[in-house]
Amino acid sequence: PNRVLMTTIKLGYGTPQGEVTERHIAFYVRRAEGNVGLITTEPLYIHPNGRELATQLGIHEDRLVDGLRRLVDAVHKADGHIMAHINHAGRVVNPKLVSEGERVSASDVSCPANGVMPRSLNLDEIPAHVGYFAEAAGRVREAGFDAIEIPFSHGYLIHQFLSPHTNRRDDEYGGLLENRLRFGREVIAAVRQAVGKHFPIVVRMNAKDYVEGGLDIEDAEVLASLLERMGVSALSVTSGTMCESVPYCLYPIGTPKAHLLPMAARIRQRVSIPVAVAGRIRTPDVAREALAQGQADWIGLGRPFLADPDWVRKTQAGDEVAILRCAACHQGCLTELRKGHGTSCLFNPLTGREAVVQITPVKQPRQVMVVGGGPGGMEVAIIAAQRGHHVTLYEKDDRLGGRFREAAQVPYKEEFADLIRYQQVQLQRAGVEVHLNTTVTPDTVAAEEPDAVVVATGAQPIVPPFPGLKETRWTTAYDLLDGRAEVSTPTALIVGAGTTGMETAEYLAGRGIRCIVVKRQPEVGGKLDPLARALLLRRLESLGVQVRTGVEVVRFETDEQGQTTVVAQPWPHQEGAPELRFPAETVIIGMGLRADHSLADALADKPNVYTIGDCVEPREAVDAVYEGFEVGRTL
Repeated sequence: PNRVLMTTIKLGYGTPQGEVTERHIAFYVRRAEGNVGLITTEPLYIHPNGRELATQLGIHEDRLVDGLRRLVDAVHKADGHIMAHINHAGRVVNPKLVSEGERVSASDVSCPANGVMPRSLNLDEIPAHVGYFAEAAGRVREAGFDAIEIPFSHGYLIHQFLSPHTNRRDDEYGGLLENRLRFGREVIAAVRQAVGKHFPIVVRMNAKDYVEGGLDIEDAEVLASLLERMGVSALSVTSGTMCESVPYCLYPIGTPKAHLLPMAARIRQRVSIPVAVAGRIRTPDVAREALAQGQADWIGLGRPFLADPDWVRKTQAGDEVAILRCAACHQGCLTELRKGHGTSCLFNPLTGREAVVQITPVKQPRQVMVVGGGPGGMEVAIIAAQRGHHVTLYEKDDRLGGRFREAAQVPYKEEFADLIRYQQVQLQRAGVEVHLNTTVTPDTVAAEEPDAVVVATGAQPIVPPFPGLKETRWTTAYDLLDGRAEVSTPTALIVGAGTTGMETAEYLAGRGIRCIVVKRQPEVGGKLDPLARALLLRRLESLGVQVRTGVEVVRFETDEQGQTTVVAQPWPHQEGAPELRFPAETVIIGMGLRADHSLADALADKPNVYTIGDCVEPREAVDAVYEGFEVGRTL
């Protein structure tokens, strides 16, 4: 356990006043029960002018100590250890929470991510902000935390002084490294005085900023040595800034896995204090190898503990096949956080709800029939069976996974297959009886006579009746990704630039097929996480994929030689506008899905029939999993 550090994750469970809630306590206690060696809190803001979230935990006032102490005591009671991460966001502040005159930084360099133009802290204000860190540290000690972490990373206030990219000062806090480090050095000294000689201070630092004019690994090596001389107890290696290089802070789909390990090794060679490293280290085998090679002393995991709080316990037990691995999708964590709902997890519906949701055994087991083996159907079957029901799952295909199988074929989304793998393990362990290659009809249900039926039949591709489509060489994006069709021509035209259309273009372009994507609406990949979408568009551009919006397909024309032309018109419609014509050797339809609720309709007059997932309405996988979980725990 002591080789694993849970890194700081923004949760958004607090009150508008920055107070601890029962939701916080239950979340962190559950991770302590999973045997994490050291848990790090979400960032605790040290002053209101350094706040990122409306529901962020605060440590800026003495009145908050009692709540933080309750949190610490609860984690300790669960045999856990917990470290407070204190922070001032500087120019990364939320502009809705901090007025313009209060947005401060080392220099007046704008943040492109939030549009904030901060003002430079003057020499009279700097000691006050050093003092905010020291006062917060005193509260950390008073609340009973086991350690304190201070970020010299991610483009937050101390890093804004440290980096030449954001520090344009010409006084004693700017210029040479010695001066740029002055603010951070003063913070460390003040915190040390506040917490005492032997209290552990951990500094989170960047191995690389991924910003022009920012810090690189050579700077990090020097900084590490200087921090050790300041009396820092340990280092935690990360990367990126929350203004210019957000993907290298938050690591969405499409960012490299575990790529900080070699840089952490270089930093570790420069110091004698322990070094932790994070950054998409998903699996125990990668973590073990990093420790064996001496690349780090601790393995830092953040989102993996959202997906599976028992990551450590299962690894200890040699039950790694049962670990539910994070896929870096951001659908449950950052997407829900941005909506103001607080952090959750696509794969784990209990995350963030530990205080209010329990899976309880049933008093009277029932016969439950689940129709559909996608993520939602498998989830309801698992939970219902774990509670004691007798569950039978029917799937019309020869494999489980539903449309999630298609998602797992997309470049950089191969980790989505881990959910299918995990659910199959859990189905077996829960004793669910699975029938593949079985189409369920109302007569099948009548013959089985179940006490409850859960319909999770998903959705089918939308294929509009385009004139001339049948005479062309065509398939749907969904059949292509599921291996039911293939493209053997040098070029392809994809109709639809939603998530599926764009990801299909990358899938084909990676195989050397030239792609054009056309769509009527102006937005592309609209349902993707913003960071993942930005990375995808960048990759598509590098692959030479053409994306044309404002194009409405009208018909397909195929000549005697079998050459197809896609005929379209500008959208919105323009009087007298000439038709648009695109050559197409293969046409791929990726225009979305239509709910398949035929079985649900046929059973509408039957009692105890539940519908979940895309057969209700095509949405995201997170909706199917959550709905399956809720039905499973309440049946």
